[in-house]
Order: sequence, then structure tokens, then C-alpha cells
Amino acid sequence: MNECRQITKNTKTTTNSIISTKTVTKKHLILEKRIMSGNLEDCPSQNSSNGQEISAEDRLAIEERQRKAFAFFTNTLTIYSVEELIFCFNGGKDCTVLLDLLMRFLRQENISSGDIPMLYIKSGDSFAEIDDFVERCVRNYRVELVEYEGSLKEALTHMAADMPRIKAVFVGSRNTDPYCQHLAPMQPTDNDWPPMMRLNPLLEWGYHDVWHYIHMNSVPYCSLYDRGYTSIGNRSNTIPNPHLRRHDPQCDCDTNSECSCNPDGYRPAWELADPTQERAGRLPRK
Repeated sequence: MNECRQITKNTKTTTNSIISTKTVTKKHLILEKRIMSGNLEDCPSQNSSNGQEISAEDRLAIEERQRKAFAFFTNTLTIYSVEELIFCFNGGKDCTVLLDLLMRFLRQENISSGDIPMLYIKSGDSFAEIDDFVERCVRNYRVELVEYEGSLKEALTHMAADMPRIKAVFVGSRNTDPYCQHLAPMQPTDNDWPPMMRLNPLLEWGYHDVWHYIHMNSVPYCSLYDRGYTSIGNRSNTIPNPHLRRHDPQCDCDTNSECSCNPDGYRPAWELADPTQERAGRLPRK
């Protein structure tokens, strides 16, 4: 979903009946509703200690970003009903912030966390850590999971057929993501995509804003970020960010691969000094 050119006016799609199974296919959906007792705040974060100090200025800036995100959600609900909304989640840091913000807003408005489903596109090339983290988020936030396999376009096409009530999708894109620099906060999908509105409440957030929010609110995140990953795609196109490599004169590992000499060979994602290097761990497509 970070590739903004992929879904950035309208097309027609056929409508099929919803299919709920225990087998994921490219054409069929799994729809699960997880109900748990207790509150999210009762669930401890698996990433509890980071040692990051956040300045008072940065804290105020993040509080203002949260206020604007809540205002965006409020405005969205004047345009769409809750039943017409879904949010796309890929287990990455940006989507994690979007999920936490949205769930906090829903609690504030006394709306059930299960009323806006989570769309997850599963891949055979995904990191096990990402799949596990998605499952953990489903349990902790008590959301309804809608899962497909295939490309993003295939998933949205089948979702539009299976769930024709959905008119808009929340996405965790930021304007520093590829092809996202001209994206509007609310923007229709392209003509050859299923017709729906793309909702982008995090467009103006920076790389370090994301991490400040996560640490300020003790938001659980995927453990890959503790190991030097800064932008996570699939296993075949993602490595730890080389700019976070710890210097070890005794280690001769290739700088373009994960170091095997030292299990702590990379610093965590939030220690990346230059946010323009966020995607330095993404390998070029072959």
C-alpha cells in the first residue's frame, strides 16, 4: 500500500456473494471476528524498552498530529457511515500508528473496534514476524480481519465484490513514500481500480513522528524494527538498513546482507538519523 501509484477515479466491478472459509485463495476472503475480554491497555507491549528520549517540543508536535488525525476521522464520519469503511493493514510501522490512532478514536466515540474491519493481504513471501504481529493486533485490538492473497489490486477487486458496502479505505501512506508526494488526504482510486475513496490521515507525518508516537504511547510494533529494518516489504526484497549497521572490525559480513557475526549487528529502526534513508533496506526489483 506504500506504492502510491497503485491506487491513486472510478471503474466498475462485479458483485459476488461473500464467502467465509478456512482456506485463503486469491478470489475468496476469510472474514474473522475476534472477541476478547479486557482492554487493549491491559495487553503489555512486547517492545517495552527502547531508551529513546523524546523532547517536550516533539511531544507537543505528536499531540497536535494526533489531534489532526482525530479531526480527519470525525470529518470522514460526516461523509461515510461506519459500515462503509475499512482500513488496510500490512503490519508495518505506519499502519501500526494508523491502527492505534483509529482504535483510540473509536473508543473515544463509543464505537466498537470491530465495526471497521482490518484488510490484510497475505503473501507467501511475507515475514513470519509480520504475520504473527498481524494476528497479535487482531487479538489485542479486537478487530474484524478480512484477509486475501494476491496483489493489492486483486485484493481490492475481490473485496469490492464480496463487500460492496465498503466505499472508503484508510491507508497509512505518508507523502515521503514512493509516488505519494502529490497524494490528497482523500483521493479516489484510479479508473482501472475498484471505485473507492482512499483515506490518508498520516500524509504529513515524518519518519521520526511515527516512532515518537509509538514510543510515547507504548504501541506494540513488529519485532523486525528492533533488528535494523526500517521499511518492510517481503522477504525477497527487504534487508536491514545498512545505515544502521553496527561497526564491528572483526566481522566481514557483506554490508548488503544481514550480519551473521553479531546477533545485535544492527541498531533499531528509530535510531536512523537521516529519514531520507528509510528505504535503503529495500532491494531493487528484478
